[in-house]
Amino acid sequence: MGGILVAVLALAVALAGCESEDEPNGFREGYDAAVQRLSEVQSEIEQGEDRSNREIAADFRRTADIWDETRTELSRLDPPEEARSEFEELLTALESGVADLRAAARAARSSDPEAFSEARESLSESSEEINSADNALKDAVESD
Repeated sequence: MGGILVAVLALAVALAGCESEDEPNGFREGYDAAVQRLSEVQSEIEQGEDRSNREIAADFRRTADIWDETRTELSRLDPPEEARSEFEELLTALESGVADLRAAARAARSSDPEAFSEARESLSESSEEINSADNALKDAVESD
């Protein structure tokens, strides 16, 4: 189950890399603060092999809840006009990531290796979508 944690950590790192010039509406500050929460929760995930499936499931549920809260915080931001489409794509990708984290939690709790494998694959795809959306947002904000 460690492979899925790698995907989750990669998402947090990718999102933390979004840089832009300071915006009058505080978009960058709000974005950075929200993304910082994602990075913090990832650093707290334990990866010991002696953990039970219930403990792993609890980590995924907690991570999904924090991602969902973070997505909600991000959705309240007012992105620069030239980056609105990319920002919406990022929010949509994050929503998919939350759903995949919840699926991984259910699979871990039920000790279903097949379901967990499917959830890991979906989360990996979500990771790629989030990374792509984050890069597009970064490019749109920096092109200003």
